[in-house]
Amino acid sequence: MPSIGGPGKTAPKLLHDFLQFDPLRSPPNANYLADVTPPVGEGQPLQPAQNSCKHEYTPKWSQSVAPPIDSRPQDGAEYKIAVVCKKCRVHADIHIYYPPAVNPCPNEDYPLHHFRRHELGDEVGHTRIVYAWQCTAFQCAAQLRISFRRPRLEPADIALLTDTDRLRRRYEAVVEDEPEREGLRQATPIEALSRLRRYIKDALNTEHTRRSFPANNKRFIEAYGVRGQECADLLNKLGFNYEHPDWKLPQPPVPDDRLRASGDSLREYLEDFQMELLALVSRLAADANSVNPFAAEGWSSAERDIERLLAAQGSPTDKRSYFASLGALPDFADSLVEFAYDRQSLCHPEQRPYYFESLQVIAENRNTEQLQVKVATLASEDIVSRRDLSAAYRNLQVTASDDDERVLNLYHVLISDAGPSQQDDARQALYKIGLARGSQRLIKAAQQTMDTYEDALAWLGNGANKDTADDMLLSLVAVKTGDSKSNDELAQKAISIIARERKSEALNSWLVSGTTGGYEMTPEEALRHFGFEGKISDIDRSVLTTTIEFARQDRPSEQTDKAIAALQKAMAIGAAAKLYPAETWPAGLESHGNTCYLNSLLQYYFSVAPLRNIVLNYDDYKLDTTKYHEKHERVGYLNISMVEIKGGQRFAEDMKHLFERMIKSPSDKVRPEEDLVCRAFLNPKDYALLASSVKEENAAQGPQTNGLESAVDSDVTDESKGSATIEDRHQSDASSVTLQAGSENGEGADVAMKDTDLPPTPPDSGAEDKDNDNKPALPPRKFSTVRERALSAAKEKATQQQDVSDVHEKIMWRLQAGMTPKGQDEFGEQRDAIRELFEVVYTDTPVENGVEGTPKLEIRTSIQLGVPIEDTNLYAMLDAVTDQQPPIADAAAKKGVEVYKTFRSLPPVLQINIPRIMQDPITGAPTKSKACVKFEDELYMDRYCEQSGSEVLQKRKACWGWRKRLHALKKEQKVLSSCVADLDGAAALEEAAKYLNTFPGINDDLESMGIDGFDVDRDLQATLAADAEAQKSRLSVIENEIQALESQLKDEYNEKDLKYRLAAVMVHRGGSGSGHYFTYIRDFGNDLWRTYNDEKVTQVTNLNEIYEARTWLDGTPAFAVYVRDDKKSELIQPVCRAPEKLPTPEPSEPIASGWDDITMENGESQAGQPTVGIDPKLTMKEGGEEDWDEQRQVPKVNW
Repeated sequence: MPSIGGPGKTAPKLLHDFLQFDPLRSPPNANYLADVTPPVGEGQPLQPAQNSCKHEYTPKWSQSVAPPIDSRPQDGAEYKIAVVCKKCRVHADIHIYYPPAVNPCPNEDYPLHHFRRHELGDEVGHTRIVYAWQCTAFQCAAQLRISFRRPRLEPADIALLTDTDRLRRRYEAVVEDEPEREGLRQATPIEALSRLRRYIKDALNTEHTRRSFPANNKRFIEAYGVRGQECADLLNKLGFNYEHPDWKLPQPPVPDDRLRASGDSLREYLEDFQMELLALVSRLAADANSVNPFAAEGWSSAERDIERLLAAQGSPTDKRSYFASLGALPDFADSLVEFAYDRQSLCHPEQRPYYFESLQVIAENRNTEQLQVKVATLASEDIVSRRDLSAAYRNLQVTASDDDERVLNLYHVLISDAGPSQQDDARQALYKIGLARGSQRLIKAAQQTMDTYEDALAWLGNGANKDTADDMLLSLVAVKTGDSKSNDELAQKAISIIARERKSEALNSWLVSGTTGGYEMTPEEALRHFGFEGKISDIDRSVLTTTIEFARQDRPSEQTDKAIAALQKAMAIGAAAKLYPAETWPAGLESHGNTCYLNSLLQYYFSVAPLRNIVLNYDDYKLDTTKYHEKHERVGYLNISMVEIKGGQRFAEDMKHLFERMIKSPSDKVRPEEDLVCRAFLNPKDYALLASSVKEENAAQGPQTNGLESAVDSDVTDESKGSATIEDRHQSDASSVTLQAGSENGEGADVAMKDTDLPPTPPDSGAEDKDNDNKPALPPRKFSTVRERALSAAKEKATQQQDVSDVHEKIMWRLQAGMTPKGQDEFGEQRDAIRELFEVVYTDTPVENGVEGTPKLEIRTSIQLGVPIEDTNLYAMLDAVTDQQPPIADAAAKKGVEVYKTFRSLPPVLQINIPRIMQDPITGAPTKSKACVKFEDELYMDRYCEQSGSEVLQKRKACWGWRKRLHALKKEQKVLSSCVADLDGAAALEEAAKYLNTFPGINDDLESMGIDGFDVDRDLQATLAADAEAQKSRLSVIENEIQALESQLKDEYNEKDLKYRLAAVMVHRGGSGSGHYFTYIRDFGNDLWRTYNDEKVTQVTNLNEIYEARTWLDGTPAFAVYVRDDKKSELIQPVCRAPEKLPTPEPSEPIASGWDDITMENGESQAGQPTVGIDPKLTMKEGGEEDWDEQRQVPKVNW
């Protein structure tokens, strides 16, 4: 039975309050949902709590028992709607029960439920709160309970799944655990959430028969760590169970009665969890403007479903405010409503859109013909209501503050991917905005009318303006006409207007023939095409050359070709003019399309004198494969097979041949042979493929050989030797996985290679040679498909964007694989001359609770730095990787354990790798860091080395604490100094206080006009002013402390025994997916720097572009090389030239006598034929006497 006294709420009011109520922020003494607003004048009216969530509830149908559609409640009926909010992720259940009753609401006497609080039914728990009501109608007495539950996902869980640093550490740990596994990549936050949701959905699906998955599943370990151990606590909490080698899905039982379910069961927990994951994925995708993998599921509103549960659907709403806005009463006749609208619009035209909206709402509510005709008439007169204007802005995804240019650009972007109906809606929206603003530009764009130059550009859209190049305008036309052929006529008209205004021959040619015809660009037009302003003489030649190279690849078109031709003609790019004598200047290297990174490395190798000598005298270093049939020493933690040994030796031969040409060529540039470029990207298995193809060819042509046969033994197939276990194969600093071919499942290696089935080559015999004398020449050989496939894969790899450090590691591995070991270290690693040149030995010392553990020895060929996220210097980056800190790559590291690095020995040539690719913290996509790294000309490594002694180590430890303090201070300084409208935090507070100080005068002016003033807290202005002063004071303290700490750190070290000099810097110009490499190399002997930009080698005049590169043209350093100061001139010798003189060609003499006595088989004599001059070098002897195609048997590859 309902209680007698106390106020209540109708069902619509209760629904309204439920949607506004935030249980997480509700004050205890003013509950907007449970309490009732006091009488006017007796207290403050109830309002939702400040910063309350604007809920977006959606139904959880698996937990709901909804009332049937269009049904009246019966005795004993019971329903429940379970919902969750997309924003705050709070869960709520609305439960109604109809006890045996005479006439449940709604009915003739009670059109709505009227609910009154029933406190005896309330419940309060740690994670759950319940409010109860009862209908006051005696014939109904329906019992209503609304319960709320906290989100299931804790903040720690969200951080565990979405923190990009943790995801990166998991990826690094997975790569370290399985270095040979292909296809691994770092998971994004969205992927970590979405993958877990799919596992949970599979667990909730009772028809899903597969109830486990491998613990080393690639996508699983990317997101949750090696075998999921880093997220094991969360997975166990969700009911997942690890049983080696699988993870078992949860087995949540289905509740017997959903109406009585309290939310404590495992199934309800998982259902809530997966809905919260859906909400988080939607939010992250929206914030990052990335793809939502669950977009198709949507997030439907629960409001209508709750209305049906409360029997509140279709209840009338109050429209009195709209009548009041028109100065009318709700009981006015239609004619009086029209009169009121006309008068208000006439007297207050600025608010006419709102008055029209009021008339629209009233007409819709009354649904009378007179008012509907009035609304239609006004709309035909191009009057736009406020709500229609708001809908138009929403349609085009713009705001009222956006200018016409932005509105037009977004309109064009929107219709480019829209269907016909959506395009029509967008045009209507643009038209309404144009009407409301009085903008003829927007109106004409919507109506697609063009009369002026500006109209034509506006129709093209996408930022087209008077400075847009002709070819770009034609590209925009292609997009327009490609989307809809109905735009062809409008496109012709737009280009006609623009061509007439610009007097453009190219556009006129396009109008006549559809192409730009034989029109030749001027140099000025070509510069505009590439985005340059000014004259050709003002632009650096190397910059223009790089721009042209990029344009060929990134924006190929007829207009680009014309622009390139115009610039090449104007500047004579590619002319063979020599600026320096060949004897004193290094030769450049021509690119094979996109092999700038390889050219940069080859120039670096050539300039390092000891490495150059190793290559040129490789026969003195290589392993004698006739004497040794295996190598026990490993290289790069990999066991080396005989195929890899011989393949490395052949690669060294190619490098030797190139270096010899770089020394002897009289030209100022050399083109690396295609073999060398290919072999840089052929993995060991592909070398075996080449061996097989050679054997096939040799079987066809007898005993002939070429250089390949000596380098790769076609009988060597010991794959077992080359294949190592996971424990044997560890990954180096620069991942060589980048250069590996083949698919994840090994399909790329499953090529038919049955060379041993071929018959053996018969021995030479004189009889055979005699028979061959009368045989015709051999027919053209058919190239092996296997070989073609291998070379094609290598070509594709070579022409893709590559990381210079990855390729460097791979090339060094190839050279070392073919060398004779000088011995091996404790890890079984090969000792050789190359290792002695680059070897870096350091120790990782663990520290737990201040106690140092046993150092772990590590050997590398370079120092791997972190990705610079802000402008910094080399010492700071070295400090960042050597200071005591939690281990980055060890996901299984013990909590509380930190590690610091100390160098035990440093090489003559110190290589430093500066990675630039990182994960965007918002989108999770790869992005390139363009932060400036300042290089020191003189680098002192004493502070990082073990040999410097314990005194230096104590200094290091002191500096670690100072640097931590410095980082904390800079972080605080950044927060306090962050600018809003060009004001830092303190200044913003100060300006706000000044503004509040003017309110008394403003209130006086308002009161003089009969308007109530603003009620401002008297203490607010003083509080803000005090806060501003406090922040200023704090900033001053922070700045002083930062200066003191930086001075301390700078002056702490004075040890200068281990001195290195900067010798080379490899630079990347571009983004994360494409770009261009070039190299700076120092010539200590001549005291100058040179830039090696493919075939161009020039002297550097501005050294700041090396030591402190900041602009796009300077690029970003990715690899730096320092050399010992006492041996710098011996180590770095970039000039090694002995150009040969070009031979003077002698005129060939005709060979007449050799033709007169020849008689053809048909008996016709060749006497009398014209004599022909033949170069003896072009003749070829048949049979087995001479090798033909002696230099190479690799098929021609067009790069």
